[in-house]
Formats: sequence, C-alpha cells, structure tokens
Amino acid sequence: MKIKKVVLAYSGGLDTSVILQWLKDTYSCEVVTFTADLGQGEEVEPARAKALALGVDDSSIYIDDLREDFVRDFVFPMFRANTIYEGEYLLGSSIARPLIAKRLVRSPPRPGPMPSATAPPVRETIRSGSSWEPTRLLPTSRSSLRGANGICSAASV
Repeated sequence: MKIKKVVLAYSGGLDTSVILQWLKDTYSCEVVTFTADLGQGEEVEPARAKALALGVDDSSIYIDDLREDFVRDFVFPMFRANTIYEGEYLLGSSIARPLIAKRLVRSPPRPGPMPSATAPPVRETIRSGSSWEPTRLLPTSRSSLRGANGICSAASV
C-alpha cells in the first residue's frame, strides 16, 4: 500500500518535528498535523509555525480546542480518583493521550482511510487509520527512530 497522506499528532516539540520530517522522507507523503489545545496556550501557535517551517501546508495544519473536553472528561475524574504520582506530580500529559488519539482519528477531514501517527516522547508509534480505527502500520523494531539515539541521529541530518 502506497501511503499518500499521514495525520500526525503534532506538538511542535523535537520528537514530533523529527518524526514529521522522517514520515515525509520515508514515505514521500503529505503530512497533516493535528495539535490538541489542552490549555497550554502559548505553545499552540509556535507548533503551527514549526509545522509551516517544516513544509506542511497551512491547510494541512489542524489545531483543535479540547480544553473543555479535557477538563470535564479527564481532569475532573483524575482528581476524583486522586491520580497524583508520588504525591505531587499530576498526570496531565499522560491522561490527555486517549483524548488526543480519539480526536486524531476523527478531526481532520479525509476521504477514506488515512494513516495516522503519534509520537510519544523519545519514541515513535506509527498507526494506520482504517475505517477511523487506528491499527499498527510498522513495528517499532523496524524503525530507524528507535530510542533517543535514533531521534538524535535523525535530527542531526
């Protein structure tokens, strides 16, 4: 299957920026970025600027305001469950991943199945969207981006 377009859960950070370029280079495909605004405010527009600088067309950059959903469906239940790591660290970014994944496969308009990719810090997971359901496209073990060393090597090219 020739991949023509991929939707990437994009934060604008080093890991997702490296993977954006890696997807373009590896698959010669268009990359659509999806950035979830969970209340990080000042980080959202720089993510757009980085995507543009990496060659993503403005019409392929999606930023979705998920603040209300995040607080209602994830933060409040998290507090009710007392999910504070080691008594002081709130599980904000990890608790947001299910919401980001849910919106990733629903938000950007696309005709038919389209691969999607997420990039948790310092490792990548590539998924293919088939009937809006994410499934694995490539095993991580075959990727040249395994671990921090792989990402650093790709970033230095």
